[in-house]
Amino acid sequence: MKKTCLKLILVMVLVVVFSAPSCWAKEKGYCYIVGYSMQEKTAYITPVFIAEVSGATYSEEEFVADVVLIRKMENQFQNYLAGQGINTVDFVVSARVAYRSQAIAGIRLADEKKDFTGRGYTIKDADKFIFKN
Repeated sequence: MKKTCLKLILVMVLVVVFSAPSCWAKEKGYCYIVGYSMQEKTAYITPVFIAEVSGATYSEEEFVADVVLIRKMENQFQNYLAGQGINTVDFVVSARVAYRSQAIAGIRLADEKKDFTGRGYTIKDADKFIFKN
């Protein structure tokens, strides 16, 4: 009986040791951030950058991104805008996170720029923004 329990425990430990790290794996998610002001009709948009996200996915285009990561991105971008002398109170900042490839993120970014331009916004690239993961 003791040998059977010991073997069972050993097998369970081996399963956890070899399967759990693969479940905890991080993936590269391609992201960008938009900050826009309806009052000023200006939109600041970052280039596409990479952030580590969980490997969980709910579509062929996006990974699941947690709220902590989203808030971290948005806070860093607000600090960047404030450092540029921009009144961030007037701006809505929103992270577009966790696209599965750079091509998908690039397409979404181009569509978003076209949408803002169509609504009369001035697009300003935030090329100097660097996200620190």
